[in-house]
Amino acid sequence: MAKKGAGIEAKIGRTGYAFTSPVLVHYAIFFWIPLVLIVVVSFTDWDMFNPMKFIGLKNYGKLFADFFFRKAILISLIYTVSTTFLLVFLGMLIAVLFDRPGPIASTARVLFFMTAVIPLISGAAIWVYITGPEPYSGLNNVMRFLGLKTQLWQADRNLALPTIIGFAVWKSTGFNVLIFTAGIRGIPKEYHDCAEIDGANAYQRMIYLTIPLLKPITIFLVITNMIGGWAAFTPIWFITHGGPGSATRVMTAYIYEYGFGRFEYGYACASAVILICIVLIFTYVRLRKL
Repeated sequence: MAKKGAGIEAKIGRTGYAFTSPVLVHYAIFFWIPLVLIVVVSFTDWDMFNPMKFIGLKNYGKLFADFFFRKAILISLIYTVSTTFLLVFLGMLIAVLFDRPGPIASTARVLFFMTAVIPLISGAAIWVYITGPEPYSGLNNVMRFLGLKTQLWQADRNLALPTIIGFAVWKSTGFNVLIFTAGIRGIPKEYHDCAEIDGANAYQRMIYLTIPLLKPITIFLVITNMIGGWAAFTPIWFITHGGPGSATRVMTAYIYEYGFGRFEYGYACASAVILICIVLIFTYVRLRKL
């Protein structure tokens, strides 16, 4: 009987591997193999046209000696921390405020979520129009109407980074609202009823009941948004191309510039390895917290 049971388990295992093998092969081809190649190329001097030349750790030494690479890390950190804080804070606040029956709250949730379903490039194009140069800037037209001074949102070194942070908040707040709303709906109603019987008002129930019970979701969104912040590239490159100067040159833009602008693939791969390590750290933390 034992041998028969072991045979059945082995057959089930082989069947499982057979069904998952397409995904495993796809994952190996498009993730593990490129990851290994990136690490290997990071130890070489290669422009993709001439043979690779092994140079050891020189690319990594050059990276940390480069002021602009250190600046790219700092800009990525500012972008990631700012967007994560604003997305989580606004997502929770809006979800709590509009967690009530009625057409007004339902309409508000739909309106906030609409930006989340807009394709990334389309959303970035809309943001370019909103914050672009006059006379096409929607935001400047509003400021002029209110009697305020207009700004070069994308071209000002001091405003370019807040501009792309604003895009991230505008684009992704709806997703965070959706996740927080699902978490709030998952809190048993009996908890609120008991707290209300004990004399807790709406504010006290939110502070001492709702927010603490949302801690697992909050941790999940914090780490997820931080991973997304470190890996952000498409909207930043579309809106500002990493400029003006290096004001919005995050790590992904730095990698793209050296890899596809200067054809220094070994150097670009070395900077990509640093970024991958940062993202893997946050991914590991997220998996530990789940």
